[in-house]
Amino acid sequence: MMKGASLRPIAMRWPIGTALLVFTLAGQTMASPLISGYVTAPAGKSMDGAFVVATSDKYRVYRIPVGSDGWYLNYTAEPGSYTLAIAARGLEAPPATGLVLTYSQIVQHNFELEEAKPFCIVRSPSPVPLTDGIDSASFMDAPEIKIDGGQNVVLGDPNAWGGPTTVSGRFKLKYSAEALHLAADVTFKTPRVNNQMNGGLYDGNALELDFQNDPYAADRAAYDPMHDWHLIVGLGDNPDWWLAKQIQSRPLVGGQEEPLASHFMIQDKPAKDGETFRLDVPWSILLQGDANGMPIAAPKDNDLAALDLVLDAADPTADRASATRKFQLTWSGFADTYTNPTSFRPVQFCPQAP
Repeated sequence: MMKGASLRPIAMRWPIGTALLVFTLAGQTMASPLISGYVTAPAGKSMDGAFVVATSDKYRVYRIPVGSDGWYLNYTAEPGSYTLAIAARGLEAPPATGLVLTYSQIVQHNFELEEAKPFCIVRSPSPVPLTDGIDSASFMDAPEIKIDGGQNVVLGDPNAWGGPTTVSGRFKLKYSAEALHLAADVTFKTPRVNNQMNGGLYDGNALELDFQNDPYAADRAAYDPMHDWHLIVGLGDNPDWWLAKQIQSRPLVGGQEEPLASHFMIQDKPAKDGETFRLDVPWSILLQGDANGMPIAAPKDNDLAALDLVLDAADPTADRASATRKFQLTWSGFADTYTNPTSFRPVQFCPQAP
């Protein structure tokens, strides 16, 4: 099976129904450029729910389901230069970029999926000061996570998104014996808009962290209260945080609510188009959902885990006083990680940078 991308006539290995569609509607096909390809997965791995996202240089976004036979097809895309990315639970393949689609030239790209490799969260020998941001020396050895493409837009009309200037972000993560340390540089067309409280903090500008402290499990379709947590941080004028699921309160330490201010620092960007911020998630606030409600232990070097990062954005066209969430972007490319850990990305706590 071909790896990489090519621009060439349609391969002969089409399913019969698809071939009939192409040749019967030849005139329509010529008027509507075609994006297609074939997806393979390792033996025994499911591609259920997988999809390909085609994003043009003008931020036209097309989400294309992968059929049970591995084929995907879209013949309504507008001409342009495209990036193709695939989302498949527990699996991955590199995106293809710079694919040019015209009225006379199709785009064909085949994806060969592999089991997703754990993303490294690098150890810090001591807690990272809140004053050390994403571009500081403290985070220099941490791999970067970008949430800025059409493949990340999971809620809201992706064609109304308009690109990274509406909402996007880059993130770095490190860990210490005390906490998970997150540094962010986020863009919002309308910064600091969040009018919600408590469990509703997602309904505006917000960060959500879906975290699992044991290895990614392809069969765990519901949160395990001993291993999975959902943290929401509202990014309004008065930032606040909330632990959902089994906790349903602001984070607790020793039975008392823990103020966000002790673990969070935020600064407006000079252009007033977003913020840089630091968030520490102490291991002590991640309480296990049994009768004892004990906090989890800090991870050991090389431990496996899983997580997703989520950016919510308030409607940039609405009045600030009444604006609610219009867009959601996720690292995973899936919209259900607040309920479904199979959509998480596998991670590993690495003693040294990869």
